Amino acid sequence: MKKIELEDFADFVTQFIEILCNLCFTLRWLGHKYLFFARVTTYGSELFLSIISLTHLFSNIQQDNVLLSERGILMKQSSPWFSEEQGDQQSDEHETEMDDTQKLGATKSKRATSTISVENTAPTEHSDTTANPAETASETPAMPELPASQNDVPAETDETQTGLSISSIEDVPISLEGDVPTEALDEINSHKLLGASPTLDAPEAHPKTAQKGAISRGRTLLLSVFLLVVIINAANVGTPQFIGAQGWAFVLGGSTSTGDPNLLKDVVNQLRHISTPGMKTQATPQVITPAEYINAIVNKMTLDEKLGQMMIVQFYGPDYGLEISTMISQYKVGAALIFAVNNNIASKPQLKSLLHQMQVNSSIPMITAIDQEGGTVDRLLNLDGPRPSAASIGATNDPSKAMAEGIQDAKDLSYYGFNLNLAPVVDVTNVYNSQLYLRTYGNNSTIVTKMAGAYLQGLQESGKVMGALKHFPGLGDVGGDPHITVPSLYRTKSALSAIDWAPYQTLIAQGNVHAVMVTHEIVTKIDSSKPSSLSNKIVTGILRNQLGFHGVILTDSLTMEGIIAYYTEAQAAALAVEAGSDLLMGASTPNGVADMISGIKQAISAGDISQQRIDDSVRRILMLKYQMGLLKIPGV
Repeated sequence: MKKIELEDFADFVTQFIEILCNLCFTLRWLGHKYLFFARVTTYGSELFLSIISLTHLFSNIQQDNVLLSERGILMKQSSPWFSEEQGDQQSDEHETEMDDTQKLGATKSKRATSTISVENTAPTEHSDTTANPAETASETPAMPELPASQNDVPAETDETQTGLSISSIEDVPISLEGDVPTEALDEINSHKLLGASPTLDAPEAHPKTAQKGAISRGRTLLLSVFLLVVIINAANVGTPQFIGAQGWAFVLGGSTSTGDPNLLKDVVNQLRHISTPGMKTQATPQVITPAEYINAIVNKMTLDEKLGQMMIVQFYGPDYGLEISTMISQYKVGAALIFAVNNNIASKPQLKSLLHQMQVNSSIPMITAIDQEGGTVDRLLNLDGPRPSAASIGATNDPSKAMAEGIQDAKDLSYYGFNLNLAPVVDVTNVYNSQLYLRTYGNNSTIVTKMAGAYLQGLQESGKVMGALKHFPGLGDVGGDPHITVPSLYRTKSALSAIDWAPYQTLIAQGNVHAVMVTHEIVTKIDSSKPSSLSNKIVTGILRNQLGFHGVILTDSLTMEGIIAYYTEAQAAALAVEAGSDLLMGASTPNGVADMISGIKQAISAGDISQQRIDDSVRRILMLKYQMGLLKIPGV
């Protein structure tokens, strides 16, 4: 059967992986302003070199283990993605190994300085070392010489493992007494050859003609199939393994996040041990208020952790895969939105397990959100059956029905692990809008306020699920859909206050509103230059200051066509924070989160956003989590 050189196959696999990883990584970052180098080449090659090495064990080929080890070291040292720290560590290990080799060689040289008598030389058997009869017959009884080529060096003997170098053998004085028979010369040649061991400094000394292991075509095919399976599995888990910011380095080496996974524990320990002037540090019982606890958490957080808390992300698939795992563990995102259209919902056990895994892997408990309105927006339809629409509930003009519906929704949502429902809709319908069909409680502010307020009360009664009023500043008098365009609202400010903002003003004053979602539209009489979600005049000027809302403001998705047609994700995120929003919706991949965080950081560096502004948002988010029961005040 035709044999394939194992070293050639290793070359092929290594080069293939390097080309694949580097090509995909380059394509991922092509056109980006900031290029981050990932160690994809080193990690990718090491993985498949390890696979090849396992094959050696099955083949019982020892020499090629040395060859592949040398090849792996050379690949590491020559890789531009290999870190200096790892390179230095490898170099130190190599130098230590060479020092030990030289010491051992010197020891054996001393032992060999005594005159060697041919008559006293005991014959030694070496299974892999045989003298060429023709060459032996032509030799004279003079000083034996080393072979001109290392082709004649035995691949593996008991003596070669001692590390004795060629140079140490050359220094051994040999005295020959009397006539030396050819057999004795063979024996001396054997002793001398046994010390010749190739070192890592000269890998070129292994030419193609050296004895090497070979694997059969069948075994090569098996390795190729295994390689294909690894690639397919990696692709199924998530494309970021090849083209994401983390790449193979994250897959094999784990998260590079500098965040503290024990953040809350550290804060509790800090609160329990308070230093008193003139006394040793001791545990001091005290009463901690929610505000004090939240301030302690904020003061302990890094900027990256704070910005992560301001992200409400989406992801694709029903499982706790690489993308959502990276966003939670590496970027410390504070919230996630579950969507049926993203294939996040498959079954009751799956959904419950998914939300549980997200919470378990988050250093700070997460806000897990869904927009379960009923009617045309019924995300749990296939799990819990149909729920009535807001329009049908509003038509009854019976607040008790709305409240009962809120209680039932809270029961359903809390079963799975949701703690935020992006409902109720408090838009006052005056014109037909296809995206709001059957989603509003009525066409006058009084009905909408009464029914939406009752639903919100029922939803939040258990304290496990909170609601969010939407879509501020109001979509009831526009015909466009922010998903595909930026609609314009032409009402005067007085009309807006009497109609569109009336439900917000009343419910906020009742103290039962913890979150408000801001949509994308141009309110011509307030700010005609920016969409409402990016306008400080609307978010801070109207919602915060005029209506007196001090809870969490979250944006509608910043990746809607009405926004990304004019702004990048990084720009939109920075402008939304400048406008006054706390939670930014839209990122659906780790790279999307990184872009938004990068945009905010640039605005901070430019002086457009202050650290205090970031801290204020994080405090509001953490307070909402406390109100949801996610943050427990420690007993100190």
